Amino acid sequence: MCSIFGFYRNTDKKTLQMFFDTMRYRGPDAEASIKIDNWLLGNQRLSIIDPRERSDQPMIIGDDYIVYNGEIYNYIELRDKYLKKVKLHTTSDTEILLRLLAKFGLKILNQLNGMFAFAWYNSKKKELVLVRDRFGVKPLHWMRFRLGLYFSSEIKPLIKLRKNINFDDTILASFIENTATDFDHRSFVENINLVPPGHYLKIDEKQKTELRKWYSYSDTKVNVDGLSEREVIQYFEDLLTDAIKIRLRSDVPVCITLSGGVDSTLIYTLIKEKLKVKIQPITFIHPGKETNEKRKVKKLVTEYGDKLITVEGKPHETLADLKKVLYFLEFPIWNNSASAYYSTYKKIHELGYKVVIEGHGGDELLGGYPFMIDLARKDLFYRGKFYSSYQVYKIYEETLNKSLGQKTGEHFNNFFNYLTSNLYMFVNENIYKLIGKESAHGIFEKTLRDNFEVNIIPIVLRTFDRLTMAHSVESRSPFLDYRIVEFARSLPIHNKVNEIGSKAILREILKKYNKDYIFKDKVKMGFASNVPDFYNNNRKELLKLVLKYNYNKYPQLKKDAFNNLKKKFIRWTDVTPIWKTVSLELTRQMYAIRDW
Repeated sequence: MCSIFGFYRNTDKKTLQMFFDTMRYRGPDAEASIKIDNWLLGNQRLSIIDPRERSDQPMIIGDDYIVYNGEIYNYIELRDKYLKKVKLHTTSDTEILLRLLAKFGLKILNQLNGMFAFAWYNSKKKELVLVRDRFGVKPLHWMRFRLGLYFSSEIKPLIKLRKNINFDDTILASFIENTATDFDHRSFVENINLVPPGHYLKIDEKQKTELRKWYSYSDTKVNVDGLSEREVIQYFEDLLTDAIKIRLRSDVPVCITLSGGVDSTLIYTLIKEKLKVKIQPITFIHPGKETNEKRKVKKLVTEYGDKLITVEGKPHETLADLKKVLYFLEFPIWNNSASAYYSTYKKIHELGYKVVIEGHGGDELLGGYPFMIDLARKDLFYRGKFYSSYQVYKIYEETLNKSLGQKTGEHFNNFFNYLTSNLYMFVNENIYKLIGKESAHGIFEKTLRDNFEVNIIPIVLRTFDRLTMAHSVESRSPFLDYRIVEFARSLPIHNKVNEIGSKAILREILKKYNKDYIFKDKVKMGFASNVPDFYNNNRKELLKLVLKYNYNKYPQLKKDAFNNLKKKFIRWTDVTPIWKTVSLELTRQMYAIRDW
């Protein structure tokens, strides 16, 4: 894991040093740059695979140069398949990647299993290519500025080069209305771009650019037709086990974060049951709060003879804590729970770990959020599967977390009441078909895809890239293996949500390993701090920030934030407008003052 950057027609030493200084926490083990033709390419390395100096970057082989951030998890398989006769100089995935690019060009991208953002330069072609992984796990920004072109892992160095910045109106609106960012070519700053997930950007010697998509969710051939339910579950288990196995490849210590939920529990269980690997479990706790799941996590790790390390949240988070986290996030996320993640990764770094295995992606792929379960209920009803819909509705009710302010407005005492109360949906569905309007059929799968590609996963990936790298830690997520993603997309609703619960296929595997206390618990908890405490403890300072907020297109947001801060007790349901107003104002101030 690293930071990468580059400039076209700029050899200023102060600019080079500024990039190094701004992102050193991403790659504290080694840093270097190289001037080739009109380009200056830089890298700061967090050494994980072959941590010796010979694998430092920029790496050069013949006419090919690379600066690279990420991991190619299947580099051993690719080496054995394509480079058996080649004399290699390192045992790193960087060398494998560069040699494969030199041999096959960009056609090799679809065979890479990993998370990556890299710049590949060929001195014969005089062409630089910026490449980003399938789902955008690793960041890559670029911009034109003063007749030059610049790229960088993070946006802060690019902002430092500019005298003035403005937020991008489209992304600002998307954040305020849908809490969605990082999903296409636009960053949150005008005229600073992202290489979108699954794309590459070619730049020729005249700075002419060409953006192309290289990934379309079709790199594996997935077909579950003809497989029994048992075979489908076993296939998924084997696939996930392999995804975990290749993500455990490391020449430095590896740990795992556990939340007490289905996703991280299953990963840990398969590590212990199938792979028989030692790994250090770590969990975040907030004693005395309803969101604390230490008891379940403790029971899990005790079964395998492991010792649990706990990270306890600060009893009173301050505005200074929030400002620190926002600096690394670069732009706001869904709420201030980032402080819990930040504390956890800080502890992981202090313990000497450079790699952490995590469960990101499971909810978005398999319908783990309450609103997704409710859509599965509606989708089944539209299809005329009334009893299955009712079973899913009961799961929805059991998933809601009252401690997080989640409530349902519907309470159906029996199946007949449920059927008659929702029959209008079925009638409307058929009317839509008759008059040619867009059908609501398939709303569950459409929502899962929208949230994976736009509404949730992109902002989640920014969050966990920035907060882990703030402490020089690399996060690896087996559920984001492209084989898992494509297989999950092929599964019907009943493998995702049924009477056993949300993320049904994961619960079936946990059932096999006798994890009843996990798979039978359907309440959606998450890995979060006790968010409302922050607002109740910092009212005066937060109110000042709300009053300074001046995005005129969204006056209601400011009004709601102000009114909620005036309440006697701020609850989970009151947080969102306060958070968005305050976090945007703090971000505006951070980039206006630039005291960093």
